[in-house]
Amino acid sequence: MTQIVNFSGGKDSTAMLLRMIELGEKIDYIVFADTGFEFPALYEYLDKIEKMIGMKILRLKPDRSFDDWRFGELTRGKSKGEIRGFPQVITPCYWMRESKYKSIQKFSSQFDDKINVLGIASDEKSRVQKDKSLRYPLIEWGWSEEDCIDYLQKKDLINKLYEEFSRLGCWLCPKQSNYSRYMLWKNYPEFWKMLKVMEKENIRDTDRTIFIKPIFFYEKEFEKGKVPKDNSKICFECKGIRMIHTDNTLLNYMDSLDEGVKKSENNTK
Repeated sequence: MTQIVNFSGGKDSTAMLLRMIELGEKIDYIVFADTGFEFPALYEYLDKIEKMIGMKILRLKPDRSFDDWRFGELTRGKSKGEIRGFPQVITPCYWMRESKYKSIQKFSSQFDDKINVLGIASDEKSRVQKDKSLRYPLIEWGWSEEDCIDYLQKKDLINKLYEEFSRLGCWLCPKQSNYSRYMLWKNYPEFWKMLKVMEKENIRDTDRTIFIKPIFFYEKEFEKGKVPKDNSKICFECKGIRMIHTDNTLLNYMDSLDEGVKKSENNTK
């Protein structure tokens, strides 16, 4: 039986991986599904863990690029033929499906008898799927999220991204919390500028903003000194909100993004 450990670099999958190694468990492969939009610190953390355990972490890539999807056309449904646009606030979004789920599925499908090992803590049992090809060691051990944190803290191996975020994910995720957006604006201005450019393109193609409100609304609040509460733990629990803006405010906002786009193009050159 081929045992494939799914590793994200988050606290739960890291604690699971290290404890499995301590217990001398059989690990055939460790896979990381790379969305292409992880924070630099996460890639550094992967390198650190890989070096420490002396095992290769396979970096899986999606078959198609993010731009292929957001600029591509919908192929079915009442909106068939329309530009797909930026992922909407649904779970999972198409990019999670393509870059994570399908990448892992494609890799594991080459093995007839395999177990995909997932880092889901005992206090997240609602995420468990009834599938014999899936295994959840943390639940087997009765380890909660707090247990994983304590375990990693004792080893001084907590991912430093947890100093800024309660949940880890793509920096462009439309589902991230207000606090996560604030930290992105405050500490990662280059990513924030890229999001502004992406939003202009998305409005042009689909009449939709990236977040629930246009980015400039959040930016103005942050510039005025407003710091949202850290409610990152409710991230990724959205109800599929789709906001369509058609008033003059949106048109004026698109014009205001021109300068940001030009700056980005100049920096690229």
